Amino acid sequence: MKLEINGIQYTNFTSAECSIRLDALSNTFRFDAAAPNGEPLPFKVGDACRVIVDGEKVLTGFVEIINVSYDGSEHSISVMGRDKTADLLDSTVDIIDDLNGENLTLKGVIEAVIKQLGLSLIVIDQAKPKPFSYAEDIVAPESGDNAFEFIEKYARKRHVLLTSNADGNIVIATNSGVKAAGAVQHIIGASDNNVLSSEFSNDATGRFNFYKFASQLNPVALNNAGDVGLASLVAQSGGVFDKYIRTGRQLVITSEASFSDENCGQRARWEADIRKARGLMYSADVAGYRVGVNTGELWETNKLYQIVDDFAQEIDLMLCNSVTFSLDLDRGSMTSLGFLGRTAYTLPIEEVSDA
Repeated sequence: MKLEINGIQYTNFTSAECSIRLDALSNTFRFDAAAPNGEPLPFKVGDACRVIVDGEKVLTGFVEIINVSYDGSEHSISVMGRDKTADLLDSTVDIIDDLNGENLTLKGVIEAVIKQLGLSLIVIDQAKPKPFSYAEDIVAPESGDNAFEFIEKYARKRHVLLTSNADGNIVIATNSGVKAAGAVQHIIGASDNNVLSSEFSNDATGRFNFYKFASQLNPVALNNAGDVGLASLVAQSGGVFDKYIRTGRQLVITSEASFSDENCGQRARWEADIRKARGLMYSADVAGYRVGVNTGELWETNKLYQIVDDFAQEIDLMLCNSVTFSLDLDRGSMTSLGFLGRTAYTLPIEEVSDA
């Protein structure tokens, strides 16, 4: 693992870690080094940087924290930071006009926020969710709203994820459904296992038999959209059943934004699916950074990998939700992988209209 700052690559770290997540906008890194001669740092907080893993760029961002400690014999340095999307996570927005034209997309909303903040970010729309309905909602932040919380609210309405790529740009994504080559394997007695350690959990405590999502439409938006009956303003709702959970467990959610009946049902399905997927979790530490240890592709999020683990009694495809590349002088190179159920971030659960 290498840390490239202002175009210069630095190595010889005592430890390093870079975490990539599908369900989080900004990715993170940390590099630790020992400088026995107490030499001054050749870089500073705010410098542009890239993280290179086995020759491939995995993160583009900025140095945000530098910690230095020393005594009579040791001089230790820690360098930490996040990718470029961190500025969107931290910033707040002012009032943005002209967000309510026809065919307004989530990509357009994000780009408007980026423009106001003056950030150098590109939005890549892989999911291409449908445009917002002018009658459904007025898209407008209030002065002082957190930039990411504002756009993430509308991402939830379209049941997509906001994540980032190796260039530090925003990606609108959903479950890719792409099956990757290779597998995470621990078979008792096999000579080609790649799992160093693993954990498996199937936890249903956060799941419910019935999910209901309730809302009411925005009267100002409806007025702008034309002649709409009073009944359309209130009692918007939708629900889904999870037949694998016992009857009597119910979750009623009040909307964080105005929704139509159709979107209430979809939002309920999104909630049910995420809870189902996050209840089934598998994590493993594997040697090296690539699927084949020293060959093949780097491990990636948003791909389906075959899980074959006798200890976890799990033999199935699962969606990779997190990848953490790490380097340690004692343990060498290693990748920590986090997986969810293969249908995570999709909408497979049965819907009940007008619940």
